[in-house]
Amino acid sequence: MQTKTGQMRLLRSNKLLFRKFLQFLLPTMITYAAVSLNEFADSMLVSRLLGSEAMAIVGLGMPLMLAMAGVYSLLGSGGATAYAMALGRRDHEAAGENLTAAVLVSLAVGLLFLILGNLFFGTLSKLLCRDAALRPQFARYLRILLLSSPFLIVILTLVSFFPAAGHPGFTTAVNVTANVVNIVMDYVYIRVFGMGVEGAAWATLTGYLAALLLVLLAFAFGKIKLDVSRHVAKAFGTLREITKLGRPDALTQIGLSLQFAVGNNLAAACAGADAVVAYSLCIQSCSIISIFWGAMIGSSVPILAVLHGQRDYRGQNAILKTAMLGQTIVAVTASFAFIVFARSLAALYNITEPGQAALAVHALRVFSLMYVFRSAVILYFRYLKVIGLTRYASWLSALDGFAAIVPAAWLMVRLFGINGLWWAYPLTEGLLFLSILLYNRRCAAASDGRLRWPLLTEHDVASEPVLDVTITKDASSIVGLSQTLQALCEENGLDSSEAVRAALAVEEMGVYAANKKKLSSFMDVLIRMYKGDIEIEFRSLGAAFDPNTDVEGDMRENVQVLRSVAGSIHNEYILGMNSTRIVIEGARPGGEEQPE
Repeated sequence: MQTKTGQMRLLRSNKLLFRKFLQFLLPTMITYAAVSLNEFADSMLVSRLLGSEAMAIVGLGMPLMLAMAGVYSLLGSGGATAYAMALGRRDHEAAGENLTAAVLVSLAVGLLFLILGNLFFGTLSKLLCRDAALRPQFARYLRILLLSSPFLIVILTLVSFFPAAGHPGFTTAVNVTANVVNIVMDYVYIRVFGMGVEGAAWATLTGYLAALLLVLLAFAFGKIKLDVSRHVAKAFGTLREITKLGRPDALTQIGLSLQFAVGNNLAAACAGADAVVAYSLCIQSCSIISIFWGAMIGSSVPILAVLHGQRDYRGQNAILKTAMLGQTIVAVTASFAFIVFARSLAALYNITEPGQAALAVHALRVFSLMYVFRSAVILYFRYLKVIGLTRYASWLSALDGFAAIVPAAWLMVRLFGINGLWWAYPLTEGLLFLSILLYNRRCAAASDGRLRWPLLTEHDVASEPVLDVTITKDASSIVGLSQTLQALCEENGLDSSEAVRAALAVEEMGVYAANKKKLSSFMDVLIRMYKGDIEIEFRSLGAAFDPNTDVEGDMRENVQVLRSVAGSIHNEYILGMNSTRIVIEGARPGGEEQPE
């Protein structure tokens, strides 16, 4: 930026945010890879050891697994978001209430799955498995899945809180442990002990018991610390907020559960076990691509939430577009690979019988066309939740999960037979993508410039002056920002003493941050003149600091000057970023005091 007085030119760079995005990307990808590769390897190993019908049985259990995922998405995602917000307010009691409520309710729901599933076992077994020939083996598999439900739901709800508490790596460790043990025990139970397809369900249970042991050991040795509330009755009062924040993610998982159950039933009714095998192969392709999609979503959404809270719309839009581009590249590459190598993927799952393989290959090639459209949809409704459009986000989640695809699949199977099932997916996602673009145009037109088509990216429409720049740690960059801010204040009618005060606060904060070791070489600075105050947001990567309490070494005088000129200083360490907000209060034109 350059002022009328000719101060040095300062620009905004998103290098800091992109670096943070990449720092999140790898561990998040490992976490999703552990989950998705387990589904991929689990089904592939079962099919190699027991045949393609065994893989179909595992696929028939997917709706139940997804229903469990809906519970821990609702309680884990929603609870962890509320937990992080409470920590940002330094309200540890409220954070503990969110954790306590989420974990206790997850345990109760897990036990409910176990009890009701066994009370209505016959009905549930017939509902999930329409093929009478597969039902005896499926029933044995289902009983063990029901036994796993309390452990799986509680553990995955709990580990959702670890990133918000500053332990993202431990989430990866727990997921990797659960899934590696699962795969190893698949071989042991099936090949060594000859337990058949139910051995795969026992392996899942064993994996999550190992994950539970790891969590208990971490707590016992003090490696993990979480805020917990002893006021259980009060804690349950947080459930409304938890469920509101977790609703879009839960709808996705529950929708997929309904979608896969209906898809399996339509396939079985229309073309028998061969069609169920083909449909299972299509679902397995979702597990493969979700490694990359999940990493993009898990890496971008926390950063988007922080930037939205700081009203850093330029950074927010940059991260959204980066994630969208990454999703699209992954989707196009995956669709191409599934079309070209469909036969090879089918062979990995031991689908080699000519008639069965031909149906599965054709199904996968058609089904995979949907990924280009769906890659945008599944990231997009998470973004909508961040910017406050929760109702829109919930509708999109429901339409993507079941409200659009289920009736479309039923209708197309009635009209075109089994081929209609495969084509229902790309056609539905394509129409949903088009509907989003059309509805977004309407939303943008009604937002008075705050939201812009096509992505509804946010933009600052306030009339107050804004200075949005990136500076380095060298003195010339810091002094240049100070001079630029002083000139901007004076150009907007502020008294020279107030302009100097604001410039001094920026300079002292810049010097304070620059003197910190293990800090990134650049800082984002967002400055607003708002309702008589000057609000200054500093963001940097590196070790945590706090100018409110720090009196370390040669920075003592610098910190004292900063405190003396600032009306207030709020410092938070969020997602590995120092976020410092400085307010210069009552900065009125001509030095007037701000009215009471």
